[in-house]
Amino acid sequence: MSQELTLEKAFEWFNSRVSSSFSSYRNSASKQIRSINDKVEELKSSAHRFDYSDIKDPDVYQNYATTIYIKTNELFDDLEIPENITYNNLENFATVTKNKVNSYLSFLSKYLSWLKRDRSYKDKVKSLDRTLTRLKEEIHHFESKTMVNYSEIIPKEKVLDDIENLTHLVQRDNELEEEIISHANEVEKLTKEIDKQKEKLNELKNHPGFIQRENNLKELEHIEISISNKVSEIKKLCNKVLRASDNKKISLDNYDKDIMKGLIKDPLSLFIKESEGYRGIKAALQTLKEISLDPSIQMKKEKLQRAFDNIDEIVNNELLENQKRAQFIIKQNEAINHKFEDMQLFVKIKKFEQEIDNLTIDRNRITLSLRREKEEIDDKIASISKSIEERIVEFTGKEMKLVF
Repeated sequence: MSQELTLEKAFEWFNSRVSSSFSSYRNSASKQIRSINDKVEELKSSAHRFDYSDIKDPDVYQNYATTIYIKTNELFDDLEIPENITYNNLENFATVTKNKVNSYLSFLSKYLSWLKRDRSYKDKVKSLDRTLTRLKEEIHHFESKTMVNYSEIIPKEKVLDDIENLTHLVQRDNELEEEIISHANEVEKLTKEIDKQKEKLNELKNHPGFIQRENNLKELEHIEISISNKVSEIKKLCNKVLRASDNKKISLDNYDKDIMKGLIKDPLSLFIKESEGYRGIKAALQTLKEISLDPSIQMKKEKLQRAFDNIDEIVNNELLENQKRAQFIIKQNEAINHKFEDMQLFVKIKKFEQEIDNLTIDRNRITLSLRREKEEIDDKIASISKSIEERIVEFTGKEMKLVF
């Protein structure tokens, strides 16, 4: 069972359990850094012999020599020795030092070539070369030996780095939470205004006409299903007859074609558009029944019989009540819509909806950037804390639950 470990104590707790394994590596690194720094001081001492700045009228070689002295100090005086020994700090120290040496070598390639022409500078140049070579050797040893050995403790050191990083993230997360809370009054004010606008919008949307129209549409759906079920087999027969007509196997006038196409595509609309009693549909169905007996119309006997039965039922006014009710519903919905238009109801609804959208955007914008940053940080906190807990188990054998 895991134990709780507060984040404030996590660094010290983990460090106390792994620091003993760090000592030899850090001592070795510190020793090597001191050695590099000693070589830098030797280099600066060698360069000091090139200082002719106190001569009143120096010649060109003395000017070059003094430039070497000044440049050496410029490059290496600000070399920072890391106080806290970590792999990242060591790597940064190695990179900075090597870059300085490379810049120095590039600089010397120009000036030393001139000084070597004057034999009086021979010893000075050799001394500078020797100290520079020793410095490069120390840096090479530092990179190829010291840092390679030190890399063995990077996984443990990374845990400490991550604990520090996690601490900063949690601090920032708390700051963001406080900042979001500080905007609570602004958010609450806009929320109340949004709720107020929503109440007005709901009053409009709860108009009896909307309820009636919604009920009408639901009833119309049921009527459509009833009609579609009744003409299901008839549709198949219509398709066969229309194909036969297109292939010139039978003769069919345009009116009957339109009726059959309407039955296939949208039977509800077809019945609504027909006058009460749907005489045109009845006539077209009688024609369909007669033409389907033509040998060019091939359909299974049982399916053809079902289609004939449905045709007879429709011709005998089985869908008459459906037609009347659908036509009434359409007229009633049209009347409701006209009334809504006279009241400018849709315009008012749209206006309230836009106002609510705008207010919602304004409200979200107050803390949007803060909430987005907090979400990102929360994800990082969850990921890093889980990783730290897993590595604590790996390196100490202890199951610990970080508590913020």
